[in-house]
Amino acid sequence: MSRLHSGLGTVSSGSRCVRCRLWPVLVIMLASVFWVGAVDAADRPRIGLALSGGGARGAAHIGVLRVLEENRIPIDFIAGTSMGAIIGGLYASGLSTDELERALTEIDWVDVFADRPAREQRSFLKKRDDSSFLVKARPGFSDGKLKLPKGLVQGQKLSLVLEELAQRTALVSNFDDFRIPFRAVATDIATGEPVVLSSGSLVDAMRASMSIPGALEPMQIDGRLLVDGGVSDNLPVDVVKAAGIDVVIAVSLGTPLSPTEDLTSVLAITDQLTTIMTQQNTRIQISNLGPDDVLIEPDLREVGTADFTEAVDAVAYGVEAAEAAAGQFRRYALTDSAHAQYRVGNMAAAVPSSPVVDAIRIENDSRLSDAALKARLRAKTGEPVKLDELKEDIDQIYGLDVFQTVSYRFEQEGNETALVVDAKAKEWGPNYLQFGLSLQDDVNGSSKFNFGAAYTMTALSDYGAEWRTQIRIGEDPLLATRYHYPFDPNAVYFVEPQLIYEKFNQGIYSSVNQQSAEYRIGRWGGDLALGRELGTWGEVRAGLRSGRGSYKVRVGPPGLPEEDFSFGGFYTRLSLDTLDNVDFPHRGYRGFLEYYNSTQKLNADDSYQTLAGEFSMASTWGRHSLVGGFAAGGALSEGELPVYDRFELGGFLNLSGYAERELTGSQLAFGSMVYYYRLDDSTGPLQIPVYLGGSAELGNVWQQRADFGNDWLAAGSLFVGVDTFLGPFYLAYGVAEGGASSAYIFLGTRY
Repeated sequence: MSRLHSGLGTVSSGSRCVRCRLWPVLVIMLASVFWVGAVDAADRPRIGLALSGGGARGAAHIGVLRVLEENRIPIDFIAGTSMGAIIGGLYASGLSTDELERALTEIDWVDVFADRPAREQRSFLKKRDDSSFLVKARPGFSDGKLKLPKGLVQGQKLSLVLEELAQRTALVSNFDDFRIPFRAVATDIATGEPVVLSSGSLVDAMRASMSIPGALEPMQIDGRLLVDGGVSDNLPVDVVKAAGIDVVIAVSLGTPLSPTEDLTSVLAITDQLTTIMTQQNTRIQISNLGPDDVLIEPDLREVGTADFTEAVDAVAYGVEAAEAAAGQFRRYALTDSAHAQYRVGNMAAAVPSSPVVDAIRIENDSRLSDAALKARLRAKTGEPVKLDELKEDIDQIYGLDVFQTVSYRFEQEGNETALVVDAKAKEWGPNYLQFGLSLQDDVNGSSKFNFGAAYTMTALSDYGAEWRTQIRIGEDPLLATRYHYPFDPNAVYFVEPQLIYEKFNQGIYSSVNQQSAEYRIGRWGGDLALGRELGTWGEVRAGLRSGRGSYKVRVGPPGLPEEDFSFGGFYTRLSLDTLDNVDFPHRGYRGFLEYYNSTQKLNADDSYQTLAGEFSMASTWGRHSLVGGFAAGGALSEGELPVYDRFELGGFLNLSGYAERELTGSQLAFGSMVYYYRLDDSTGPLQIPVYLGGSAELGNVWQQRADFGNDWLAAGSLFVGVDTFLGPFYLAYGVAEGGASSAYIFLGTRY
């Protein structure tokens, strides 16, 4: 050691200082330590990303991308499967990691995967059907066969969300022309082979790549029916290598198998089978990684494939895993100057917020005319297209309930830009069946059971005529058929003839909750109306009614009057409806105002005039919801209304505590406040909300106009409500002045 020290510090005669000769070496050594792994752009290897599927767990990809950026790792190619295709495709198209994280955490995934159009966006005609107790699901029926969709969710809302996020690629059809070349991997469900998508619509490619069999509708692209790429190639290492990439950075999220106790449904079993296939092909792809490649496997703890509310945690887990693997990829980091050049060369194109189009083209395979669809678009040629408006218009077209999906895209046709609206008719349409049942018991001896069905034929004319027939059997039988015929492309003006037959019971009460007799009232007749829809929020109509009926004693002492009767008159009616949910509303309003003139000129036995209306409004904050409403009606002249056309109160939330239709009269006034609190934390498309609530109610009926407003009756209720797929289920208890009380158990929308 002393000789070494002496040699470093000795100056020999006629020679240069050894220390001076070593300085350049020391500087180079220090620089190499400081810039460890940094390479120049000219001689660097080409690096590609392989991003696996994993549902909500895919948010971890964002964390990995963020760490790669911070370490100046250039990305020359991306291939992704399922959620990896969505994150990879959007990143390749120009979205930053911050934009991706914000989108993933702000999107209402429950709504995105609830494919039915938001009730506010549905046509008013369709909203009217919600007043029945029929379930929302509508299998198709034609040629004597029952037809079902190929997936529980058609992906309409998901496609529109992706379309908005992928705006930068609106006019780009070759994925090699993105900021970073990109490939999405799907599976041909007919052959089981992987399909690598490199051109066309980025949104369609991403949707195809994540179409989970049985859950999401398969995508039809170039004559092939495509489903989730995870079935055949969940971690597309082979796709990245086939692009001539030197180094693969593979991010495998892994999807754990469900335990036996969780395999309780067809969907759970299908998902388990998909997971098994995914795990098998992922292991094969990992075995193809070479010594220079990098594998990152985030530990995602308890984040499940459907836990989109945990997306922020998944991003953090991705950062954690990438930082732990940084020692493997830092050798590929660029110098500051080279990374600056790389970023300039990969800058994203500006977002076309309001593109100007030269043509508007409709692709429509339904029986509706192209004019009917075009009339609902506010976009005009030669003017900027407002994407927010376009999305609203697409939502309204989808709300006609005729189409499986409605999407839009921009195409470059020579020197012109075209807006293309692609409306695909439901494969299981255009005729549909609905079923439903209603159970009701007030625990005081009054119970009801009704089973119902409806058959609807849609798109019977260029502008969307519809013929709907409904039948109900049980305590309150009904047979009704109507034909709704619009006159114009916008379906604003219409004529609607209707025939109806119905029967129901009307109790006669000697005292509170004490029924002394019961009538069976039957009516049959017709209705012919002319009307105008007021957007999706309202409707005004005028029409004629005429028919016959009878009321017979069903239970009671002899000598009670029985009678046949005729009714007829004309009416005008204004209806409003913007509620988001007809059973447990959280926002919006609903109401009507109707004038009716019963006249002997239309075969009525009794001449009288009535005016009736009601209005309710809902508001929600957090888990709390409040619905306030009022109703009033009465004869416009002195005297009592005939038995078959009186106003009614009684039943749950309608002066709770009294029996249904216990109070009848010629004048009515009623008001209520209903509060409910959401108890459950369920999310996802199969959520079943549970509520705890109560009501405060005030009202009464009177026989004479002079008595109107006297002797108000107060009532209230407590209830547990569940919004099931068969309709609302209630377990309730109501009390009212005069000693009225009743417990209620019922299933199905109250009609």
